[in-house]
Amino acid sequence: MDTSDWGGVEGHIERRECGCWVWDGAPVDGNVYRIVAEAYGAPLPIEKLYRMPDCKLGKECVNPNHLGTGADFVLALNGRRQEIPEPPRTVRVVRLTERDREFLRSVKVRWD
Repeated sequence: MDTSDWGGVEGHIERRECGCWVWDGAPVDGNVYRIVAEAYGAPLPIEKLYRMPDCKLGKECVNPNHLGTGADFVLALNGRRQEIPEPPRTVRVVRLTERDREFLRSVKVRWD
């Protein structure tokens, strides 16, 4: 697993309706919270971190927007903390073989 970019990390995250994210348990070298945050594009500060008030799962949650400093916690309580926008979803490219193209033509499917 490539933990240096979002594409390598995103597939190991289960998103819950409440906004929390759960790591699938795949082993990583280091702190999973920090690995997810760095791949997400929001490295966590070194200082003590707190769970934000809207986090429903607690320690199980790896959503970087649900962790922050004491100042972030106070801002969240007052509704003034800005969330970090989520990186775009990973796009998977599928390359068609000539056989695939022939089949698609036979069932009259168009592609660009």
